[in-house]
Amino acid sequence: MLPMHPIIVQPGEGKAVTAFGDTVVFKLVGGQTGNEITIGLVITPPGGGPPLHVHHRDHEIFIIESGDLEMNVAGEWKKSPPGSVVFLPKDIPHQFRNAGATPARHWVILTPSGFEHFFERAAAIFAADGPPDMARIVEAAADHGLELLGPPPGSHA
Repeated sequence: MLPMHPIIVQPGEGKAVTAFGDTVVFKLVGGQTGNEITIGLVITPPGGGPPLHVHHRDHEIFIIESGDLEMNVAGEWKKSPPGSVVFLPKDIPHQFRNAGATPARHWVILTPSGFEHFFERAAAIFAADGPPDMARIVEAAADHGLELLGPPPGSHA
């Protein structure tokens, strides 16, 4: 286990990473938490959200701060207004979407840590010229215990 020390992350601090149209400002990552937890602030544009996916290694918690988020859990879309808390144990397929007209903000907490490595890898693929190489994204997901099960919300793929 990595050594842990108290950390105070100030407003405006953290590493911003963008993939799938979402920006995650990682406030705490595995290297800071003994690989126990990752915490990020997610900003999702109107109509945005990730593809249907499943985490096979980590549990995920969402704390909705603002916006009009909806969660797809077990094939059913449910409203998750500001103040909502959503717990998703590993191996549960899910996705979210911003059904509103303004950017939505929510906190994501994953335990154990590691999701940040996948998201950084996906961000590099999305940043390359041309359309994203989905085969490389699927490979990166598998390397980090994630499985992509469908297209992003609003896509016609």
